[in-house]
Amino acid sequence: MQRRRRRRSHAGRYWLIGIFIAIVLIIVGVVVGRNMTYTNNLKAVDPKSHKKVQIEVQQGATSDQVASELQKAGAIKSASTFNKYIADHNLADFKAGYFVVTKNMDVKQVAKQLNGVGSDTPLITTSKNSLLITEGESVDQIAASLPKHSKYTKQDFLNLMKDQDFLNGLQKLYPDLLSSTMSASDVRYHLEGYLFPAVYDTKKPKNLKGLVEQMVAATNQRIQPYLSEFQQENLTVQQAMTLASLAQKEANTPSDMQKVAGVFFNRIKAKMPLQSDVSVQYALQTHKPNLSLADLKVDSPYNLYANTGYGPGPFNNPGIYAIKAIAQPTDEDQDYLYFVANMKTGKIHFSKTLDEQNAYTQKYQNDNNKQK
Repeated sequence: MQRRRRRRSHAGRYWLIGIFIAIVLIIVGVVVGRNMTYTNNLKAVDPKSHKKVQIEVQQGATSDQVASELQKAGAIKSASTFNKYIADHNLADFKAGYFVVTKNMDVKQVAKQLNGVGSDTPLITTSKNSLLITEGESVDQIAASLPKHSKYTKQDFLNLMKDQDFLNGLQKLYPDLLSSTMSASDVRYHLEGYLFPAVYDTKKPKNLKGLVEQMVAATNQRIQPYLSEFQQENLTVQQAMTLASLAQKEANTPSDMQKVAGVFFNRIKAKMPLQSDVSVQYALQTHKPNLSLADLKVDSPYNLYANTGYGPGPFNNPGIYAIKAIAQPTDEDQDYLYFVANMKTGKIHFSKTLDEQNAYTQKYQNDNNKQK
């Protein structure tokens, strides 16, 4: 009788162990499944689609409301995944306004976009003839999107960018704005930096020249309050717009753009190259985030690692906050010469010495590599 009881005791113990193992496997499976789902939901809705989606963030909107709107608009796969990401990365401080994202953006990129500065007015209309130029778009990018919103081809636009008679005519209309770019050498496009980010009705002007003139006129109008400040900084408009195009890409918020501008001015005073990746990407005509040492040595006047000064001209078409940042830089007296962004949090760290810069770069290397 005692032996039989022992067998039942062992059998019961094995049965309990089996149940325990099964429960553990189920838990592990659930956790792994959730992690896989989360990782998948962080990816772009459609990596091959450049379709633009407009999001309006209402004053006082909660992160749940913003996430829900993004999911309804088809800009993200999952509202809950978006909420977890912005909570983990401290990116829930949304400002009211209109924002534009594209369906090939992943959650990190969408969150970064919505943590920038929104527009007071809608950026996209339902009309097929509405062309949106977003802050930081280049001439080549505008040319690529134009055929979708007009009767003009990409090559029509690029040809006009090289039409010397047209450019000379614009210079006569806007001499204060365009004289310095027209006199610059080694410039890829003389109107790079001067096509103001906004929504344009491509059908209203009688021809492509009229459409481009609207873009230049908008820049001329918006830049007027800052011309005297550029002069006080001993900057030509071309130099100012070049720095603005760098600030546009290097920072997300108006205050950070102003601090980045301060670093640029300090480096110029110290006769140091600006060393912006934005310049190398433009020189190489690539948008890859990780540049090699060979890339940084590319033989181009636009390469501001290899060349001191401002280079030939702007790298994109900056918005008003980037332009204002160059007119009104901040923290120049702090003697900052370097900056690096923690791409996980979006925070930019400024340094006075190379040792400090290297320490910050090393500190955020893992986070930044994961975000790229």
